[in-house]
Amino acid sequence: MRTSSQRTELKAFLRARRAALAPETAGVPRGGRRLTPGLRREEVAALAGVGLTWYTWLEQGRAINVSAAALARIAHALSLSPTDEAYLFSLAGVAHPEPPLPPFELAPSVQLLLDRYRGPAFVLDPVFDALAWNAQADWLFGFAAQRGPFARNHVWNAFLNPARRRLYPEFVPGMLNLLGIFRMSQAAHPDDARFDTLIAALSAASPEFAELWNRQETAPLSALRLPLFHPELGPFCVHSTRLPIRDVQAEGATAFFFVPADAATGRAFERMAGLAGGTDAT
Repeated sequence: MRTSSQRTELKAFLRARRAALAPETAGVPRGGRRLTPGLRREEVAALAGVGLTWYTWLEQGRAINVSAAALARIAHALSLSPTDEAYLFSLAGVAHPEPPLPPFELAPSVQLLLDRYRGPAFVLDPVFDALAWNAQADWLFGFAAQRGPFARNHVWNAFLNPARRRLYPEFVPGMLNLLGIFRMSQAAHPDDARFDTLIAALSAASPEFAELWNRQETAPLSALRLPLFHPELGPFCVHSTRLPIRDVQAEGATAFFFVPADAATGRAFERMAGLAGGTDAT
């Protein structure tokens, strides 16, 4: 494990996943007396074929030798999803460190692509700061209008910008998905100190963020059906389609394209295009 914060996160993650797994699901008899609703440490160790002391030390975040094979068995014992397993490996420091990257910079062609798209589209960097957007996305989210140290951060605005929060009628499910992707990005960029700064600021400013973040959930970078609401458009629904940008100068950036989920949303997009006509893309 590379840093103390990763060790702390690993402890919380393993304990949360162990507590969330019912013994019956793992094929373990519940027995007559059990103080925890989930698995005990000794049960996880037995299912994974590792020593109890070694597993206890791992869950305590101690600096011990960890192999990929042992981690894979623990992931299987805890019934981790593919994104959970990838997150576990990142926290344990088993993957090789990423090589140094050139300065972060989006290719000009990315902005051209966003501008040609006929719906809201934008690009976030690894810590979810907005890097680029088209006119429709700026009309919907108000990227250019925000001020302050976290003005362009998508997570900060979702929790603490009332106009942005109003867009999400099903707030908790949408935020759990967003935070799950954000958590995966944090694990993939352990040396980016901006994550710690942002998470600390969000935790202090929003008890709701702190509660959802502490659920330790992860999510894959796949399309999500997302209900939205805007006072000028009413309710509409999109497929939030996320595409990683495979460019050595923008590694870790993600493009978000909102695709109409139904005919009514398609008509809402046409109205949005007209309303956003005077908005300059950044």
